[in-house]
Amino acid sequence: MNTDSTGMHPLTLRFADAGLEATFAEEQARKSLRPIRIALVGAGALMLFVVWPASIKIAPFMLEHMPRIAALVLAMLGLCYLLTHRQVFLHRHQWTMFTVACAMSVGMVSIAASFYPSQMLVTSGYFLLLIHLFSIYGVFRLRFPAATLGGWIAMTMYLLYFGALGFLPRQAFFSHATALLMGNLWGMLICYQIDLATRQTFLANRNTAVEHQRSERLLRNILPVELAEELSRTGVASPARYDSATVLFTDFSSFTQVASAMPADRMVAELNEIFGAFDDICDELGVEKIKTIGDAYMAAAGLPKPCADHAQRCVHAGLRMLNYIESRNQTAAFKWSLRVGVHSGPVVTGVVGKRKYAFDVWGDTVNIASRMESSGETGRVNVSAYTYDLIRTEFDCEYRGKIDVKGKGQIDMYFVTRARPA
Repeated sequence: MNTDSTGMHPLTLRFADAGLEATFAEEQARKSLRPIRIALVGAGALMLFVVWPASIKIAPFMLEHMPRIAALVLAMLGLCYLLTHRQVFLHRHQWTMFTVACAMSVGMVSIAASFYPSQMLVTSGYFLLLIHLFSIYGVFRLRFPAATLGGWIAMTMYLLYFGALGFLPRQAFFSHATALLMGNLWGMLICYQIDLATRQTFLANRNTAVEHQRSERLLRNILPVELAEELSRTGVASPARYDSATVLFTDFSSFTQVASAMPADRMVAELNEIFGAFDDICDELGVEKIKTIGDAYMAAAGLPKPCADHAQRCVHAGLRMLNYIESRNQTAAFKWSLRVGVHSGPVVTGVVGKRKYAFDVWGDTVNIASRMESSGETGRVNVSAYTYDLIRTEFDCEYRGKIDVKGKGQIDMYFVTRARPA
């Protein structure tokens, strides 16, 4: 397989990105803890209940030596098990297991040299080391470069020791070398494929996680955080009723005339800049943007997370929006005039749509808030009597009288003049 497309070195399989390699190493070290511990316990049980009895049955002379051999092997396995509970294991996982593997290679060679009779050494002295090679390529969870180095060190150590000291005749030496060479090559092949598959799975999971986070961010940009989390968790977002919330509407005066004097792309850019600033204001004040409808901007407070100061939040937001437009008009080529209307009352919220989710608010409160905006004046925040009653201690307001509202009759309205000093 071509590993270049995944950013891996074709031989060592290391990621070209050092940070990615470090993340992979840490993740694999944590994932390796449980399998390594299970393998070590299994190896100890295998030594006690299989290898020991089988060795005595096959070679009765091993009865005298097996207790020392078993004690040595179990001590090495116990040391490895203890190391998995140390913090250094996570940070130096590969070096730790590589060192342990090399130490066990020395132990295997020592066992063969010390306890095997000459005839047994010639015929099957390599067998114990061959089993150890498969442990290096599998049980120790070493990555391909470290496992390969450990395997070849073990084989070289064995052949140099017994070859140089003349323990093995020439024919036996070559048969042992062939067996260990085939064991190394087979182990390398398996280890390479396992390491490659592990890294590809890591990349796939990482890409999936990145896409999931991107989807979550997109969903949170479309829906309130609470509803986005509910939708992600259950697949549905339940509608809710709020007995007391506040709705804010803004609209530009003479928008059609102003927009007709500019190119379409410039008009979109203007609205995008202004509504982006409104978004920031809402975020800072804890007001939830609902939607934009043409040149109208709708927001609400007290939902989906209820709060006692929902009316104050919306009025503060309206005043800051007006200040932003006034400040912007001082330097911008196109001058905008903004009306703001606010009303408080009960509403119902929910998420609608099957493919393109949309969070919306319904109720007569929404209709009256829209009438507050259309019945207001540019550069002013127009509020209903109910909203005024909620904010009267914190804002100076100017009573406008009873204003005729289409479909609603006469409604008491107030202009907010300023926020009172704290």
